Amino acid sequence: MRGFIDLHCHYVAAIDDGAPSTDVSRAMLRELRAIGFDRVIATPHMRPDLFDNQSSDLRWAFDATVRALAGGEGLPELGLGCEHYFDEVVYRRLMSDQALPYPGERAALVELHGLDFPPVLAERLLDLRNRGLLPVIAHPERYRCFWTRPELLQGLVEGGCATLLDVAALVGRYGREPQRAAERLLECGLYHAACSDLHRPADAPLVAQGIERLAALYGEDEVDLLLCRGPAALLAGALP
Repeated sequence: MRGFIDLHCHYVAAIDDGAPSTDVSRAMLRELRAIGFDRVIATPHMRPDLFDNQSSDLRWAFDATVRALAGGEGLPELGLGCEHYFDEVVYRRLMSDQALPYPGERAALVELHGLDFPPVLAERLLDLRNRGLLPVIAHPERYRCFWTRPELLQGLVEGGCATLLDVAALVGRYGREPQRAAERLLECGLYHAACSDLHRPADAPLVAQGIERLAALYGEDEVDLLLCRGPAALLAGALP
């Protein structure tokens, strides 16, 4: 299959824990293209305690990466978003045009705290919805708070949030518990799209294996939903 859209990838060079150079960026993108991704949205970190990137920093780094890749063959279409760590600082940026939504500015990728689920979280995500931004929750299978209480994620989805599966979780990339959680959330129909969350070329085979496992478990239509139709809908600000 082709036509996949990757909504979560760290190929922008020298800006976070992803590609350290544009040579690595190129290798990552060629690997993704070979797997079937025809469009890849960069989502470098915006996380004040680790990678305190402003939106202007991310745009500059993306433009520099794109210039360095110009003319290269075998690359997918490129775009820029951001992985917003959803603390109070980044929440305020999202609410005041200082963040970096997906292209089209109808949806934004958010990373939650892996352990805690404060009551105010659902209210904050609803604030984004009311502002016209669809919150897309990155890799919920990796958050411990959802391992034992999947109903918390169910509530967020019912409240209008979208979710993004890291396909490598299906083949144990992050351990057995995230794999079990991913399978459980798939069974519950709680995913709207899937992604690579690729940080380095060496992990691309795990992405391919994850897609193969997704197809084996749920069929090609589910692959098309989560990697083609779902991502396209989310970029338009809609749920598939």
